[in-house]
Amino acid sequence: MKKIICLMLCALAAVTVCACDTDNTQASTEAATETVQVQETDAATPDESDGVISLKSFIASFDKTATAEEQVVHEDKDVKITLTGIDYAAISGPGLKFNIESTCSKGVIIQSPYAVVNGYMISPEMSVDVPAGKTVSGTLTLPYFNLAISQITSLQKIEYVLRIVEAKTYEPITTTDLITVTTTAEQKEQTACDDSGQIAYDDNDIKIVLKGVNTDRAYSDGAELLVYMYNGTDKNIAVRTDDVIVNGCEMTSAMNCTVLPDKRAVDVVVFYTLDMMEYGIDEIDSVKVSFEIKDAENWETIDSTGLINVELTPKETECSTEATDTEE
Repeated sequence: MKKIICLMLCALAAVTVCACDTDNTQASTEAATETVQVQETDAATPDESDGVISLKSFIASFDKTATAEEQVVHEDKDVKITLTGIDYAAISGPGLKFNIESTCSKGVIIQSPYAVVNGYMISPEMSVDVPAGKTVSGTLTLPYFNLAISQITSLQKIEYVLRIVEAKTYEPITTTDLITVTTTAEQKEQTACDDSGQIAYDDNDIKIVLKGVNTDRAYSDGAELLVYMYNGTDKNIAVRTDDVIVNGCEMTSAMNCTVLPDKRAVDVVVFYTLDMMEYGIDEIDSVKVSFEIKDAENWETIDSTGLINVELTPKETECSTEATDTEE
């Protein structure tokens, strides 16, 4: 393993040296791309005998054939936004591609506060600068990690909101209603989702389920608590962590997830390595967490939970069972 890491570092150094003779922007782009690829390779090798599916395997099996018809998704006197298709080239995740035409006298920024894929909330990545009177291309990225924890393997129905703000002041100009795009992927009927686990809250048509603690996460800096949420109300809600305590020590972890009406979400509470090191935590013996549920529009509290003792014993998965049988 050390030899492999050394070879990767040497390769990265070679790319950097070679790029010095070229344009600085091109060199920065190549180095950044190389770094991302190395990080993904290192991160995508968890022990499958533990029942963990690597992000690399998920990306490799993700259906990248679904397309979307070109269509104007927003148009006013200043800005016209046209969806031109779906791009699967980015390492971070598939993206909706847009052509953005501005006749506005001021520069604007196009953002997306939230998106929904196949009924599950996904945290999109989008921030497109549009100079005054210019036409640019932009992308709304749906991160593979968010798709993976929600077990979404193809893009069937994508719903999203676009927000336009002034570039200099970030003053909001307009926010669209929920825009719906149906792709060419097979439109499967929504099956009953896996909401099994430790129920943390089930009231007011809202459900929060703890899906277990993963101490061998392959994609981030630390361990994580997987949380499933369902919003059966007619209003946007925000589910956020209040207190997070590991082995009696308060963590800086925070989760704040917006869930639209009749939508589901899967999110994580990360226990960061720096916190664990600060408190000398080598193994997680106990986890306590509390949640607040708020109205996402006016931020008024709907309800809250007390501290919940998280069950740490993981359920045996098919992968781990097969691995045990093989070893025997």
